[in-house]
Amino acid sequence: MKRRIQVIGLVAAWLAACGGSEEIGTVGETEPEIVPEAFRVEFVTSAGTFEVEFVPEWSPVAVERVRELVDIGFWQGARFYRVNDSYAQFGYSGQPELDATWIGDGLPDEPSRASNVRGSVSFARGGPGSRGAILFINRVDNTPLDELEWQGVLGFPPVGRVVTGMDVVDSLHGGYGEETMEWEDSIATVGNAFLDRVYPELDSIVSVRRLRDDG
Repeated sequence: MKRRIQVIGLVAAWLAACGGSEEIGTVGETEPEIVPEAFRVEFVTSAGTFEVEFVPEWSPVAVERVRELVDIGFWQGARFYRVNDSYAQFGYSGQPELDATWIGDGLPDEPSRASNVRGSVSFARGGPGSRGAILFINRVDNTPLDELEWQGVLGFPPVGRVVTGMDVVDSLHGGYGEETMEWEDSIATVGNAFLDRVYPELDSIVSVRRLRDDG
């Protein structure tokens, strides 16, 4: 509950700063919070290391979720389970109970304030309020996603961009293509044990950490 209150407060502050609707308001007479600065995250993977800059101005609720997940080490051990010419997707921790908690805790939808160009990072989603913990990296320009109306929601708002190591993203194992998506229920309920048995060549995240300003 504390996490949900913090996230809603962040959205309210952002909307107030942008002159948006007052339907989501701050509680009491507290001053609006300042939207946090962008931050970098280092992903050390089995294929190499890349860094992503996450930008709160683009999608404040979702970027706050990224910060939380990085700080608890949620993605350490995660597999890049969907890799094709267009996307490199990850997000299941590989631990079903942990995934059920965070992926099931969907976030409010936000508009696209940046574009799904090559190197940008966005949350995958199903219907309304379904962004949870699964991210995809655009390996090509996928700008139609910016305003794509799908499952009752408009657009896939980017939350960050790869700033170093895009060559590593390009080198992630993509030999299984879309086949793994047919087994997403098994990924969710069995976790890495299923992926390691059926799709052993998938690349994985060895470690993930938020970088300080000085790197």
